[in-house]
Amino acid sequence: MTEEEKQESQKTVVAFIAGLLIGGLLVWVFGGTPETDTAVTETEIDTSAQEADSDDESADVVDAMTDEVALGDESDTPAELPVGDADAAVSDQSAGTVVVLDGATFPSDEGWIGVRDYVDGQLTGLLGVARYSKTQGLIPEEIVLQRATTAGNTYAVVFYSESGDRAFNLADDVQIGGVMDTFTAE
Repeated sequence: MTEEEKQESQKTVVAFIAGLLIGGLLVWVFGGTPETDTAVTETEIDTSAQEADSDDESADVVDAMTDEVALGDESDTPAELPVGDADAAVSDQSAGTVVVLDGATFPSDEGWIGVRDYVDGQLTGLLGVARYSKTQGLIPEEIVLQRATTAGNTYAVVFYSESGDRAFNLADDVQIGGVMDTFTAE
């Protein structure tokens, strides 16, 4: 190896080490821990979830259900999931992709609360669900929908069981009881 080749090798090694040091420094500077938020967002997707009892085109398949839940207020004591006789309250609200809950008493420690189309007294398509969990402190204040509500249409709030996999699936997570409340999108 000639003297010139040795110098080129040394330059290559020095450049490689300098690159590693600069890269590590950049990761250290920009890779700090993210700030935590008081709201916990948990996305659970089950692409096999399908709506079997719906005839209209807008509610034939539920590909993914997203639940966004809040831990309640920012006090030191986390809110307690109200469990008892199933009940939910929802006011008429603007059409859109989020349904705000006025309040709820959940039928079990774990499960789902959902919004369904309600046509002529019949439940049809499922628009979206939010998971609740006593052990995880998940108390939904709203339900994020996969399909927006339409002004003038009526919708129902219902509860579903949780099969244990923490992913909504119509085949495993069955509806509990009937309609808890109805509302009209404005």
